[in-house]
Amino acid sequence: MSCFEAIAHDLTEKGCWITSDKVDLLKEDVGLRLQGVDRLVRGTVVAYGDNQAQISFENSAQPIGEHRRETRRPVWITAIVCGRTNPVTMKCRIVDASKSGCRLEGDRLNRLPAEIDVSIPGLDLPIAADIVWRKDNQAGVRLHWPFSSGSSSKQQPVADGPESEKTKPAPGPKKRISAFGS
Repeated sequence: MSCFEAIAHDLTEKGCWITSDKVDLLKEDVGLRLQGVDRLVRGTVVAYGDNQAQISFENSAQPIGEHRRETRRPVWITAIVCGRTNPVTMKCRIVDASKSGCRLEGDRLNRLPAEIDVSIPGLDLPIAADIVWRKDNQAGVRLHWPFSSGSSSKQQPVADGPESEKTKPAPGPKKRISAFGS
């Protein structure tokens, strides 16, 4: 459990946003001590990014019709999306994500073709994807990561001994990553 001070804004009966340089310490369920309220207010983190987190005060049980193989995690990531065969390009937000897919929010997503590339700041290559559903200003996307499956029969030989230690690059600093993963 962690405790830190944050600034709450856009407060409604349904939720609020909080701002702090420590939002990455938050777990899914949070308790907020709001000025003028004598008890903790129970909330659920529904999105976060940079130094802000969106908190919902509503019950966040998964819909009965939800049958995903992987859990989607709430995120707030700015992305650039473009058609692979169409010159349409637009800025949008990834609002939830898993290894295999994500949900995009943005204006005029209906203008995008079914086959798209998703570019995320901090990733070197765009991620090929297919739009599998659209509704209002949202779209569900299946991601096709450019990684090998690990079952390839072409494996590189592994060198051993002192020679391989000399050529091994030093590990770089750890970076904060998004919810694309487990």
